[in-house]
Order: sequence, then structure tokens, then C-alpha cells
Amino acid sequence: MRTKAKNPAFPLISDEGYVINAGLTKREYFAAMALQGLLAKYGSDYQVQITKDAIYWADALIEELSKTK
Repeated sequence: MRTKAKNPAFPLISDEGYVINAGLTKREYFAAMALQGLLAKYGSDYQVQITKDAIYWADALIEELSKTK
């Protein structure tokens, strides 16, 4: 299955199969996880760069996951 940045990370699906609440996108979720790790390592001294790096790594992960095998 391919991963797309705008797909929901944890969708709430009704019994009929409809998305009730999409919540965070996969891109937002992956960026949050990358941000958590980067902040744990570097602290908040480099806020702007760390934020950019988190988004970069989230996009890199999505790109790799979206490739077909």
C-alpha cells in the first residue's frame, strides 16, 4: 500500500466505512514524531532549523513509503 502525505494517520471510520474524523495527516504525524526526537537530542536552541528538519524527514519518509516494491 502506498503512503500519501494527506492520508489520515488515525482515521475514525464508521461501521459503513465512511471517515468520520480524519485527525492528523500522516505528514503531520510523521513530522511530530521527527520533531520529538530532534528536540530530545538538541533541545530548543535551534527551533527554526529543527522544525525545518522535522518536516524534511517526514517528507523523506513519505516519499520512501510511497514507492512501490
